[in-house]
Amino acid sequence: MAFPGIISRLHPVSSTEELAQQRLQGEQYRAEAFWLPALMSSHASELLAALPESCSLFLEQACPDLALRSHDGTLHNNEQLVTVNGQAIALATTQGDGGLVPESGMCEMADWLEAGHRHFICSAAVQPVARAILNIWPLDPYLARHFLMTFTPLLQSATQADYLAVFATRANPASPYSDWVQAYMKLEKKLHRAYLDH
Repeated sequence: MAFPGIISRLHPVSSTEELAQQRLQGEQYRAEAFWLPALMSSHASELLAALPESCSLFLEQACPDLALRSHDGTLHNNEQLVTVNGQAIALATTQGDGGLVPESGMCEMADWLEAGHRHFICSAAVQPVARAILNIWPLDPYLARHFLMTFTPLLQSATQADYLAVFATRANPASPYSDWVQAYMKLEKKLHRAYLDH
């Protein structure tokens, strides 16, 4: 199994229901893999048990007692993601090194794509848009840049509250939401309808 193009970082939440909501929405939008921050290590076993076989789990912090599947993995020395079956990819540090782009690099997604990177960690909330842009890039970089002109400013101004509000809004579209969420959801709908299945 090749490394996923987009790894969806889960967000720390106060209830298992909210975590399940993130996972289920990710699966609904065909997430290939989830990234579990060290802060959330206590949820690793319940998450692993619920994941379909087609979706990988990557741990920021190793959980020695957890029986990971062959395509799951762990971050080693904060610099390399290694799967159980021995595949490895380094975290990117400079554009062009071919590594896995950390979430902090998402605001420069266009530059990383231009430099040949095809693996990114991003917030699970915005995975559908990131995935669609990654799908479009090889076919039409100009069109991908067009969508990035809307996506990048949203990423630059996003807060954790905005990301969490996206999950809530998908679950209950009738609820009132902020301008940020409205702008993001508009972009997601446009991209999901046209490009996520490519």
